[in-house]
Amino acid sequence: MASVSKVIIIGGGIGGLTLARACLDVGIAVELYEKRGLDVMLSGPGGIFIQRNALRVYKLLQSGQIYQRFYQQGGQILKGGFFDQKAEPLYINAPQFIGEDDLGVCLLRPELQQILFEALPEGTVRTGAAFEKFEDTGNGIRVFFSDGRTAEGDILVGADGLYSKVRASLNGKERLEEHVYSGTCCWRGYFDGSGLPLDPQYSWAEFWGQGTRFGYFDVGGGRFAFYAFNNTPAGGNDDALGGSLNALRSLFKGYADPVPAIIEALEQQKIYRDDIVDRPPLGTQWGQGRVTLIGDAAHPVQPNIGQGGCMAVEDSFELAKLLFTSRTGGDTVPSLLRQFEASRTQRVTRVFNSSRQIGKLGQADTAIGCLLRNGIYKLTPTWLADLQFKWLFDYQPQWNQTRTNHSA
Repeated sequence: MASVSKVIIIGGGIGGLTLARACLDVGIAVELYEKRGLDVMLSGPGGIFIQRNALRVYKLLQSGQIYQRFYQQGGQILKGGFFDQKAEPLYINAPQFIGEDDLGVCLLRPELQQILFEALPEGTVRTGAAFEKFEDTGNGIRVFFSDGRTAEGDILVGADGLYSKVRASLNGKERLEEHVYSGTCCWRGYFDGSGLPLDPQYSWAEFWGQGTRFGYFDVGGGRFAFYAFNNTPAGGNDDALGGSLNALRSLFKGYADPVPAIIEALEQQKIYRDDIVDRPPLGTQWGQGRVTLIGDAAHPVQPNIGQGGCMAVEDSFELAKLLFTSRTGGDTVPSLLRQFEASRTQRVTRVFNSSRQIGKLGQADTAIGCLLRNGIYKLTPTWLADLQFKWLFDYQPQWNQTRTNHSA
């Protein structure tokens, strides 16, 4: 019989923190280890979409307290869409297409991290703990950290992101193989929307040019997160142009407002730049023995449909639910983890493929390619265009058995 009473989690991002809360909600003890210091763990560039599929998970966790805090802190995802660089609409999307009042909530990453961290009892998260290796003891897992600390539990979950050391260690490596560069870099940050020519009917918007894109979204309190993409070789920087602000000014000078106005509003703000990468899906098996992976450690995707973090949230809930509901079953712990991985494979692979597809469309870099792309979107009925995203919101999480409330 599979009986998991304690989970060791590596990684304090959205997936690890959400899994910790989900485990506690079903009476499973958890220890979360994060290599960064607490201040760095509670930071991060720009904002993040918590779309309705993931938000439904938070409505179930901690008696809905996280869900409520998200709405208090963040900005609702309402009407928005894709536009060309002259700000002419290509595709407009509204929450009614899934029968909801909104499509979720957007938050600044540091505020999201803070809310999830505060949802855990003191001592659950241990920072400054760099994962080194693990060993399977036969009836459990022992984990070793670079500072000499050790931890023991029934399973180990790697929630340590794109450069997951847990995933590397499963293959006996110090680090993972090289990721796949998308051909695109990204700038991120946030700005105060006061006095800017933002259309009030839209809570988010993305403008498509030729090899460039610019988007923004409401993160609450009159603030907006932004992101900008450009097709460029990997590993670049903005030094030759005198910094990121000048680079953005140069790239997007041909765009209609509000894009140039937003860029000018970034003058006193921190702007982050990084390359957009992913890794091909692993298939139906992500881990081995008593070790599994969630989120970007298992299936990193490009951020083109705002579902990377949402998939980590779904992973977290589905794993905790399976651990809880299996207590009376006859499966072994390893077979249970393989069931979890196989159950998630089809959905996360579809998100991976859709993210790449939207990125390729948005980053079209020939005049004829952009003309065709824009023309197709303008001619496509909204109900038909909605179908490319509607399936994302079909996910309906629920606990399968009556639980004792452990949400305090």
